[in-house]
Order: sequence, then structure tokens, then C-alpha cells
Amino acid sequence: MCGFRSALLASVYDRAMRGVERRCLAGWRAELLAPLSGRVLEIGSGTGVNLNYYPVDLEQLVLCEPDAAMRHRLRQNVARRGRAEIDISCCSAEQIDYPGAHFDFIVSTLVLCSVGDIDRTLEEIRRLLKPGGALVVMEHVRDDARPSVAAWQRRLEPLWRWCAGNCHLTRPTAQILQRVGFETDLDLVEMCGVPGVVRPVIKGTARKSSC
Repeated sequence: MCGFRSALLASVYDRAMRGVERRCLAGWRAELLAPLSGRVLEIGSGTGVNLNYYPVDLEQLVLCEPDAAMRHRLRQNVARRGRAEIDISCCSAEQIDYPGAHFDFIVSTLVLCSVGDIDRTLEEIRRLLKPGGALVVMEHVRDDARPSVAAWQRRLEPLWRWCAGNCHLTRPTAQILQRVGFETDLDLVEMCGVPGVVRPVIKGTARKSSC
């Protein structure tokens, strides 16, 4: 994404999302992140919205954000909290500079829709997770239950991707997680206060086999 669009998105993101955070996202973040423990990696951390919901006693928290404008705001938000166990990385989701089987949990909230190569990203997540570790997800997905909405998702996706940081409206993320071998425990819910093309959301966990 070009520098201007990147800076613009970083500057308006939190304000643009304030209403939907209040209606549903904040509650889902708390539900998903409060039980986490040990070593945690978050991909696509953005401005750091999830910081409010992580337990304070984690062994390690690594926040990856490749976009410079978003990362600047992330650093500011981390500094306000003064948490020494938080590391900030500029790595992309497709290649993260940590050893294999290092993390107990990896977190992706509204991120897998925008990664450049989702298969490579999920391969990297599997590499980084300990056996039995889990990917925690909250992702909007293709609307398979309503063909008319799915059709609009396809029509709008090129423009949406340009405006919203490569965000894909039609990714069948739950099916992809299962295809690459994760054991999924996912709920299908709907975001409140957003256009219909981004309402369907999966939330829950995708676990790496312990074998």
C-alpha cells in the first residue's frame, strides 16, 4: 500500500471502528484473549486495539505489524502501557523471525483477510506454534449462506481492497484453515453496525495437532 493511503488508514482506523468496537468487537476480543497464557504472537497488530484485552501476566507478547504508519501508532500505544514483556516486530505474517514451535498462541483479528498469501501465512503460523498450540481468530469471511451478499462481495472486492489495505471480502477462511490441517472450533457470527458485505465473522480457535 502506498505511503499516503497507509498513513490515511492508520490515522482514521480507530475512529472509524469505534462504533463497531462498542457494539460487538470489544466483547469478542475480551472473550478470545482473556484466557491466553505463556508466549503469544499477534500478527497484523495495527494500532494495538487488542492491547486492552491481553492478560498482564503473559510470559511474552510479540506484536507484528509490517506497515510503518500503523507500527508508529502501535509503538505509542505500547509506550503508554509500559509493559516490558511486549516486543514489536516489523515482520510480515508470511515470514516471522522466531524459531519454530516457540509460541503457545498466535492471534489474528481482522488480519487474514488482508495478508498477501494466506497459505504461506498459515504455514508460517503452523511452524511457529508449539504442538497443541492454537491460532486465535476473529475474521470476516465470504458469506456462503447468502448468495446475493456473496455476489456483492465479489463485485466490490477490487475497490474494497484498494481502499482497505488489501482486505479481501471473499476469503473462505474457515475452509482454508481446515484444508491446511488445523482442528477448528469456530463460531459464525455477524458484526453489528457495518455494511452487509463484511458482517459474517468467524471467531474461535484453530489448533495445531499435538502429534
